[in-house]
Amino acid sequence: MFGKFFSAVVYFVALTAIANAKSFDLTSADQRKPFSLRIYCTDEGKAALVQYKGKTSYLALRLKKFTTSVLTNPNKQPEGYYYEWDELVNGKITGSYGLVEQSGRITEAWYMRNKDGRRFKLTGNAKNDSHDETQKYLLHDVLITFAWTSADNQFMFTYPDGKVITPNFLSMDAPDAGRSCYIKDYNFDGYDDVAFSLPDAGMGVYQTFNIWLYDPSSKRFQALQESEDARAKCSCLCDVTLNPKEKLLYTACRGGARWWQDVYRISKNNHLIWLRSSEKR
Repeated sequence: MFGKFFSAVVYFVALTAIANAKSFDLTSADQRKPFSLRIYCTDEGKAALVQYKGKTSYLALRLKKFTTSVLTNPNKQPEGYYYEWDELVNGKITGSYGLVEQSGRITEAWYMRNKDGRRFKLTGNAKNDSHDETQKYLLHDVLITFAWTSADNQFMFTYPDGKVITPNFLSMDAPDAGRSCYIKDYNFDGYDDVAFSLPDAGMGVYQTFNIWLYDPSSKRFQALQESEDARAKCSCLCDVTLNPKEKLLYTACRGGARWWQDVYRISKNNHLIWLRSSEKR
């Protein structure tokens, strides 16, 4: 059971970082009745879904376990990843998927079907999706589609009740710019949210963010509005970082030769409350 991966004198740590899109194209090794599928997820396995070949529908995957090797490649990326998800149908676990990715290759993968306990061996390829491809995430049963270089009308929230919302993205001023995506709990309410960032339109020294917070009562995503507090040094959601222990949100930007940091708390109504600003040294 993934013995080779875990016996390679490698220790594993949980990864929490930028979430960029990844997909896995997998095919069953059983040639009597083969099937193929694609798993979409962030590179740390969040917001995952599975879509079988020939089907337009998809199934939700709930991340059960994710670990990564402390050994890194020359790009300082982990050399090995281990993913395990539960398959959900109407909120019930109907199966599970697991795979090991090492140096960009899938070295082991499987699907376990709950109704009869049958285990299927899978083979396939890992793929870091290109910037012009449409990406898919599934977060809180909401299908999020976008492309890294997309215009506004390619970014959509498709809700379980069929309603489709096309929010506004930040405009892409640089021709070679690409978005980064993040799945994190930005308002510390226990529910993951989604954010996208772009290099600033000036010198590209920091990232400008759009953040959408998930509201569990309405089951909708709502945009986090920028602060209008005149005491803030940054006029945008720039280089956003979080302090989960203190439940604080930080933004940072450059003004002239100085770097500034604003510190906020988020209210129960999801408004930014300015606390202080300081020069970063």
